[in-house]
Amino acid sequence: MSAIRRWGVSLRAYSFPASVVPVGLAVTVSVYRSAEVLWWTVPVYLGAALLFHAGTNVLNDYYDYRSGVDGPDDPDPTHAISRGVVTPRYMLVSGHIYFVLGVLLGTLIATVRGPVFWAIGFTGALGAYVYTGARFSLKYRGLGDLSVFVLMGPALVFTGTWAFTGKTLPETLAVSLPVALLVTLILHGNNLRDIDTDTAAGVQTVARFLGFHRSVIGFLVLLLSAYISVVLLIVLGTVPPLTGLVALTIPVAVRLIGQVRRAKTGSDLMDLPVRSAQLHLLFGAVYAAAFVLAPTGIQ
Repeated sequence: MSAIRRWGVSLRAYSFPASVVPVGLAVTVSVYRSAEVLWWTVPVYLGAALLFHAGTNVLNDYYDYRSGVDGPDDPDPTHAISRGVVTPRYMLVSGHIYFVLGVLLGTLIATVRGPVFWAIGFTGALGAYVYTGARFSLKYRGLGDLSVFVLMGPALVFTGTWAFTGKTLPETLAVSLPVALLVTLILHGNNLRDIDTDTAAGVQTVARFLGFHRSVIGFLVLLLSAYISVVLLIVLGTVPPLTGLVALTIPVAVRLIGQVRRAKTGSDLMDLPVRSAQLHLLFGAVYAAAFVLAPTGIQ
């Protein structure tokens, strides 16, 4: 395997849409508000988001391997260390490099948005850094779902619109809710699949706490809540009616529901995180596009 291929596998790049979607939503909400967008901040902010995401993925792989969560018999092809694709040191060093580069890009935006923007952005980066870690881990303490919901939903969208427009738009916290629910769905699906291995390694997750059958119910609740939240936001006038076009993704959601309901064990859900990520991407793309197509801005 070439060095570039090993690098790509180590990043778990298939998961990057989970960062691209909320950043894209922040862009379209900024345009929808008819705000003046400082366009150079968009690729810089996206780059920072992807670097923090990459750093989180890589360090998660490293600490999962070191703590025994991922072993040589791990069937997940995305775990680069346990499959011998890269060394632990490669992941440890590169993971920290990604975080440093992400902070530098955030600092560049802070030169025009101020020190408060930098402080809030750095706090979000710190939250991503301690998702898994040597001394403290949000993931291992059952806080992974909550941290992903906040960081890859409200935090990315709110600070994104701030970076792009120079304005703080509180309504973006509500606007981000549907995509936040679906990105949490990805993680919950992953943890639902991995209940047995997480239990053996002593890792506490919401899925492990609930058990397999109740976690299936939790998965379905998260998925349905994403669609229900769009309806509620339309009724409240927080988002344009065109966001109802997310109904076009319901057939994909129905197939996902069918897979989860038929599952008896985690081995029946090996591709669930990837399929959940596909739904998140499709839903998020339609949802974000609706803000550009809508004729008027949020009042």
